[in-house]
Amino acid sequence: MRRLLFLSVFVILVDIFFLGSFFVPLFAAQKATLADGIAQYKEENFEEAIEILSEVRRQQPSSSEAAFFLGMAYKQAMDYSGAEGNLRDAVTLTPKIKEALLELADVLYQKGDLNEARKWLSVAEEEGFFPARTAFLKGMILAKENKNMEAVASFEKAKELDPAFTQAAEFQIGLCLVKERKLDLAKARFQAVVDRDPLSDLAVFARQYQEMVDERLYLERPLHLTVGILAGYDSNIVSKPVEAIPGVNITDEAGNTLSSSVRVDYVPRLTGPWLFNAQYSAASNVNSKHTHSHDSFTNSFSVSPGYNFGRFALNLNASYTNVLLRTDPDLAPAADSSPGYKRYLDYTSIGPALRVFINQNNIVELFAGYDRKEYYNQAPTGPDGDRDAVGPRAYLSWIWLFRENSFLNLRYDFTEEHADGRNWENRGNRITANVSFPVLPPETAKRIGPITLQLTGSVFFQEFDHEVNYGVVVETRRDKVYTGSATLSWKFWKHASLIAQYIRTDNQSNVPLYEYDRNQYMAGLEFRY
Repeated sequence: MRRLLFLSVFVILVDIFFLGSFFVPLFAAQKATLADGIAQYKEENFEEAIEILSEVRRQQPSSSEAAFFLGMAYKQAMDYSGAEGNLRDAVTLTPKIKEALLELADVLYQKGDLNEARKWLSVAEEEGFFPARTAFLKGMILAKENKNMEAVASFEKAKELDPAFTQAAEFQIGLCLVKERKLDLAKARFQAVVDRDPLSDLAVFARQYQEMVDERLYLERPLHLTVGILAGYDSNIVSKPVEAIPGVNITDEAGNTLSSSVRVDYVPRLTGPWLFNAQYSAASNVNSKHTHSHDSFTNSFSVSPGYNFGRFALNLNASYTNVLLRTDPDLAPAADSSPGYKRYLDYTSIGPALRVFINQNNIVELFAGYDRKEYYNQAPTGPDGDRDAVGPRAYLSWIWLFRENSFLNLRYDFTEEHADGRNWENRGNRITANVSFPVLPPETAKRIGPITLQLTGSVFFQEFDHEVNYGVVVETRRDKVYTGSATLSWKFWKHASLIAQYIRTDNQSNVPLYEYDRNQYMAGLEFRY
């Protein structure tokens, strides 16, 4: 009897346990209230708020208030997909939650659905809900669409309607002006953000953007001056052939060299899509030997007006180069000949260049133009030796910005020269690879200045059209010119760099007279302002 009584009590207790475990969650769920969910939301316990408010929504699917706070909890948790549906319910159920209009528009903006966001903003404007915030959010959408000056007008309106938006609006206006390349005006706006509340997070960001704008103002100033001085050793100033040529005695081919250059770049800051840049450069090259035949002075001018269409830009590139050479036009100059600089070459090039921005890291450029070369004060060698020439020139270039301060450039060039003298008619194909990258870690570069390594390699295939009697051989000349260089540049000061450079040239030709190799070792300074 006692056993039976004990067994009955045990069964009852077990039933109570299992029934309790089943009903307690049910009762707890029934006790989940909107007030609890709102309280968790206000305490910024967004996961708990989402759990409670989701249950409330299941119990009260027609509650616009529950939909609003659940949508806001999802938004604060950055789950914009979860937020969107609930906020839509909040603006369509009864009573409509007017605050949900702008919250829904903001969520759609964050998701990149700008057309739908603009639709709900229009409803807010029509009904006059929160006009200052509406104007601010409208500015954000316009800025994302790169309608920067329209965005500025909306941010200005938000400031007028509610001074509480002043600091945030000034910051956004500064960003819009940066994109419009109105850097001086942008700098003033960022300063206004700092002045408004120097200790705020926005002020910290504004100071960072001010530093960036200062750097951009320096880099994008209209005039740039570059001066370079490099001294070194040239193993083959006169391009002495690899093999001795009968009847041709070339000696003292190696010597010291000094190269000096000045370049002025003019790139005005233009508003709108128009582009323009111009450049003048002068370069002098003097040698310790063969000065009366290989010292030169070069002047170059170039202009490049253009138009930016967004994803691509079209420029007209035009350039003129004049070379003066210390040369004597006599085939047998006197022993005491000391010629001065004489006009040697005029080189003119013109043609359109199309630059396509595939994405922020890849740029492709295509050029097709016309070249003209005119030579002066040359030793007369007959009508077939006249080097004056005209012809087409084209190139295709790809630039890959593969990391910060680093790039890879691959380029193909084609030239064709229709010379007045048949001996110089030729066509050329050149392939070039150029890579540049920093060699120091960023922290080290900040302390001592960045060091950049640039490696360049090219091969030039030049084919002449006609057979020529070169004295020892009659050939249709074919050249393969291999060139490689390595350049180290240490920017030890904002305005100056120390440069070391090695250049190797190997000209392989089926005509022994033109087959040579050359090594150049150079070091010097470059100054920039």
